[in-house]
Amino acid sequence: MIAGKAVTKETTHPGFHVQLPVFEGTLGELAAALRSERLLPGEVPLLQLTREVLAWAEGVTGLGVTGLGVTGQSPAAFADAHPDLLPTLAGVIALKARLLLPRPEPEDVADDWGADDGFDEVLEGVEALAELGSLVAFLAARRQAREGLLPARPAPVTLPRRERPRNPQGSLAKLVRAAQNAVRQVEVPLLARERLSLADALTALRAFGSRLRVFDFWTVHADDWGERTTYFAALLEGVKEGSFQVEQPEMYGDIRVHAAQAETKEETGGEVPSPVS
Repeated sequence: MIAGKAVTKETTHPGFHVQLPVFEGTLGELAAALRSERLLPGEVPLLQLTREVLAWAEGVTGLGVTGLGVTGQSPAAFADAHPDLLPTLAGVIALKARLLLPRPEPEDVADDWGADDGFDEVLEGVEALAELGSLVAFLAARRQAREGLLPARPAPVTLPRRERPRNPQGSLAKLVRAAQNAVRQVEVPLLARERLSLADALTALRAFGSRLRVFDFWTVHADDWGERTTYFAALLEGVKEGSFQVEQPEMYGDIRVHAAQAETKEETGGEVPSPVS
């Protein structure tokens, strides 16, 4: 026979206390005893234990727990007052309904319980009851602690604020300085640079060849690679016309230029810009 009792005081609600012929203690200790195989599942009548826990919860919380339902309060009021209790109670009631179903009696009741004899099911049921007991005790203690509390409206906080000194002229000066720092007038002179054309480069190479019949192409002065490319294109044009003959002894070596004939100043049009610096 199981006797379930709750030792209550005015301010605290301890957990459910289990009393069995072979065990006495809390639901957590009962689950630990089953897990360590100090108790056999056949020695724990789970259906009667569930009924005792539900009766204890009714006495502690003031809720009417009967059969497969909860009575005594409206569903909305009960859900608002105890949001965490209903899921746990539903699990316990489902376990109770499953245990009420008829089961075939085993032919031989062996003392040794194996994995297929419902050990895990009994252990899960005891652990669920242990969680229910701790939850009911917590809810009862919280409800009792809040019985004397009345909701109050928050008081408005009115503290004096320190006024900042106003200086419109200083603020305007700061805005002007910020605008001057953000937008700066930058004047960049536009440099008009005359680019070297192919005809001018060919004329300069002819004048250079008239002074030096043989010269290296890399001795021709150029400010950048653009002018160097223009001089090279003019050299190819002069080779095509027959004004120059070029040779390169090795790959990536110097290009040796031979002037085919000397050009006079009259033919070149007077003064010709020198390609060398």
